[in-house]
Amino acid sequence: MAYKDEQLVVIAQFEAKPGKEDKLEELFRSLVPSTRSEQGCLRYELNQDIDYPRRFRFAEKFQDEGALRAHGKAPHVQRFLDSVSPLIDSREIRTLKELFPGKDKPLQSGETPFVVIAHFTPKPGKQVEFLSFLSTLIEPTRNEAGCSRYELNQDLEDPNTFSFVETFSGRAGFDAHCQQPYIARLFELLPLLVDKPNI
Repeated sequence: MAYKDEQLVVIAQFEAKPGKEDKLEELFRSLVPSTRSEQGCLRYELNQDIDYPRRFRFAEKFQDEGALRAHGKAPHVQRFLDSVSPLIDSREIRTLKELFPGKDKPLQSGETPFVVIAHFTPKPGKQVEFLSFLSTLIEPTRNEAGCSRYELNQDLEDPNTFSFVETFSGRAGFDAHCQQPYIARLFELLPLLVDKPNI
């Protein structure tokens, strides 16, 4: 990894074995306090898929490569790794860099965050065109009243894959986002520029 001094984003996806969702969630929750107290941890959020509750995703951000490596060696992470295999069918870990850094907007008191994590891999020869279009979404989306975070990242192992980490003020904030004309244009372009989105 050649990004020693850059902030790194990690998206870790786990799929629980049938009937193991509760035990897996309990194990995940045990990681959160200790990880958030790590010196180089900037964000550590656990999310569960609304439509597919067996799927969990961590959205993480670390100060630099050293902080990420220290996290992987931490005792609470080692205990987790020793315990998680019997509870999961699959796992996928992506390490990324943020392309357009920006500040999160705090949610209002009482608002429930609605999180969307989406991966896109452009068709061959379409990367420049696709990234150019994605870059036009950043500012207007961040200016939406219901948007707390809109983060575009590039996969370090597969630079042709881009991932959004998005947070909205509840489902209503996300629904309002989807009604914007620039998002309608995104959905029009996806079949032309992307093989298969993973949302």
